Amino acid sequence: MVSMKITIVSSKEKQIALIAALWLTSQPVLAQTVPKFDGVKWAKATKAGSNAFINSDFGAAERNFKEALEEVKLAPANDIRIAESFNNLGVLYVSRGLPAKAEPYFEKAAKVREAALGSSDKDVIAGQSRLAQFYITVGKRDKALVIVNKIADYGDYESKQLTEISAAFKKLSQYYHNHRKLEDAEIAVKQAEEKTLSEMKAQAVETAVMLDAVGNAVKDNSKLAERLFKSALTLRERTLTSEHAALASSLENLGKLYMADGRSAQAEPLLRRAYEISLATLGPDRQETQKRLDNLAQVCTLLNKNSEAESLYRKILDSQEKGAKKNSPDLLANFASLLVKEGRASEALPYYARALKIQESLNGPQHASLATLLDSYAYALNKCNRGAEAQKCIARAKSIRG
Repeated sequence: MVSMKITIVSSKEKQIALIAALWLTSQPVLAQTVPKFDGVKWAKATKAGSNAFINSDFGAAERNFKEALEEVKLAPANDIRIAESFNNLGVLYVSRGLPAKAEPYFEKAAKVREAALGSSDKDVIAGQSRLAQFYITVGKRDKALVIVNKIADYGDYESKQLTEISAAFKKLSQYYHNHRKLEDAEIAVKQAEEKTLSEMKAQAVETAVMLDAVGNAVKDNSKLAERLFKSALTLRERTLTSEHAALASSLENLGKLYMADGRSAQAEPLLRRAYEISLATLGPDRQETQKRLDNLAQVCTLLNKNSEAESLYRKILDSQEKGAKKNSPDLLANFASLLVKEGRASEALPYYARALKIQESLNGPQHASLATLLDSYAYALNKCNRGAEAQKCIARAKSIRG
C-alpha cells in the first residue's frame, strides 16, 4: 500500500506566499545587454588583416581576420560580410600551404553566399567555381565534380535565358511596330531592352571566362569539359561579334579538347576559325596567333594533310626568325615529328636538337618535360642509323623519369 502524506498549509503561510509572489511580479525586469554587430569595427579589422597579408605579416593577418570574423558573427546569419571573413581566412591559409585548414572556411563562405544571394546569383556561381578549382588542386575531385556539374547547369541556364529574353524583346518590338498608338510604351521598352541586354551580355562574357577556366581544370573528364567549353562558346557567339578575339579562345579550347580526344575531324574547323580570327584581330606576329597556327598544323598532321601542315609550320618558323624571336620547343618538336612521319628523319634532327636546347635553358637539364622529347629524338636518330646517340637519349630519358 502506498501511503500519502498530506501537507496542511496555514492561512498565514498562504498570505506570506501571496505577498512574495506579488512583490516579485512587481519588480522591473532587468534588461540583458545583447552584443550588437559593429560594422565599423569589422571593416577596420578586415582592412588591417588585408594590409598585414599584403606585407607578409601572416600572424597579424590571421589575428585581424579572426577578430573580424568574431565581430561579424553578431550580424544576421545571411550577412554577406560573414562570407568575406570566412574567405579571407581561407585565402590566408592556402597562401601558407595549409589547404586542409582553409577548406572549411571556403565551404562556409560558399554556404553563406548562397543563403544570402540565392543559388543562381553570379557571385555565388563564381565562388563555387573557385571552390571547385580548390578541390581539384587538393585532389578532392569527387567534391569538385558535384560543383562543376552545377556550374555547367548554370551555363546552360544563362545561355537559355539570354535567348528567351532577346526573343521576348523582339516580339514586343514587332507588336509595337503594328500598334503605333503605343509609341510611348515602345520607347520605354526599347530603353529597357538596351539596358537589360547590355547587362546580360556583359555577364555572359564573364560567365564564359569562368566556364573556360573550369573546363580546363577538368579536361581529363572530356564529356564534362566539352559541355563547359560548348556553353562558353555559345555565350560568346550570342554576345560578341563574329571576329572578336575572345571568341577565338572558346574555339581553341573546344578544338584542342577534340584533338586530344582523337576527334580530329571535329577539331579542324574550330582550330582553323580560331587561327583566322586571331590573325585578323591580333596580327600574325602575336604569340597567341602563332600558337593557334601550331594547333592547326598539328590537327592537319593528324588528318594526314601533311603538305598544309608543313606549310603552316614553316610560316611560323619564318615569322619567328625574321622577328629574332626564340622558337617554341613544342613547335619545333611538332614540326620535327611531321618530318619523321613523312620519312624525312634526317631533316627532323636539327629541329629536335634545337627544341632540346631551348627546353633545357627554360627548365633545366632534368625537367620532366625533356623525357618525351628525348624519346622522340632517339626515335629519329635510330631512323638515321645513329644508334649510339639514340641510346644516350633513351638512357637520359629513363634517368629523368627515375
